[in-house]
Amino acid sequence: MLEKRRYGAGLPTSPLLAAIFTAVVCLFLWYLSSCPEHLAVQLVAPSYLLLLPGNVTSLPPPYPMHKLAPDDRATLIDVKDFAFQLNNYPCNGSNSLLLLVLVHSAPGNVDKRRTIRETWGRGAHRVLFLLGAVQSPADQAALEEENRTHRDLVQGRFLDSYRNMTYKHVMALKWTAYYCPGARYLLKTDDDVFVNTPALLDFLAQDLSPWGARRLILCEPFSSAYVKRSYRSKWRVSPLEYPGRMYPAYCAGWAVLYSPDVVFLLYREAQRTEYFWIDDVHVTGTLVARANLTQTPLGSLVLSSHQVQALVGSRSNGSDVGVFLFGSPNLSLSDIHRLWQLVQERRAVS
Repeated sequence: MLEKRRYGAGLPTSPLLAAIFTAVVCLFLWYLSSCPEHLAVQLVAPSYLLLLPGNVTSLPPPYPMHKLAPDDRATLIDVKDFAFQLNNYPCNGSNSLLLLVLVHSAPGNVDKRRTIRETWGRGAHRVLFLLGAVQSPADQAALEEENRTHRDLVQGRFLDSYRNMTYKHVMALKWTAYYCPGARYLLKTDDDVFVNTPALLDFLAQDLSPWGARRLILCEPFSSAYVKRSYRSKWRVSPLEYPGRMYPAYCAGWAVLYSPDVVFLLYREAQRTEYFWIDDVHVTGTLVARANLTQTPLGSLVLSSHQVQALVGSRSNGSDVGVFLFGSPNLSLSDIHRLWQLVQERRAVS
């Protein structure tokens, strides 16, 4: 049987040890109260707020554009001659769009974009594909032809490359702030991810709020990731690029759901913060910390790669699978088509 513990059990009983223990505690408390700001204990930022009829009109607008620099429209972090080479305007000033989806895509990923248009990209939400510049005139002509057909490409004036992903992520925030401020939620995702858009729209309208939210960042967070220094890693970061040993808590960037006020806060921080090329870390980690925001975990709403393969390989119609919003990244085109088929079949029998 466990012994009952008394208050103070385990503390030193010798007068000398007790005095030493008390002195150590006092020194520690003094240190916390007087240590430099960057070492002080940080309070956890408040969690997200759902907008409801009782508070939706009392909150300030999420996009105070007057707080941006006068030359902001032509600037993207340290790019001083920024412009949208291709642009579309699907929001049309709407103040009632529940979900805007901006998909990171590479110029050559034509089949991936086609698959999304044929599957989860269809519906009442708006989907745009984000691209950087290409060097070949023939490649640019192909993108322009694709855009004339589908009217869903947004291309920025920076080279589309692996180390320019942060430009693309911040361009998503910029485009939303300037061209779709009425969207209640923004989903930033990648073109190899499955989004269960019918379930996501239900989740936003019923589990969250159809009027939107504030201070919301919904994602899969990493809380203790070390900076990779190995020359064998494609994620290698030199001490000059990032001097710290560990990154702040950040999101897996393949699916991040933002409320509109967060879009503006992170965009404003990005415009006045030095560029760092790992966009997940920079935008959803460093900038989130600077804006005093926190991430909310998606948890079981994401299917792991093992669960995806078990599902697409089964003969089931998916009715025995719990609610999920996302399938893990690096999916094949056939996996995305099969998941969409299962989602449609499941909704037909529910």
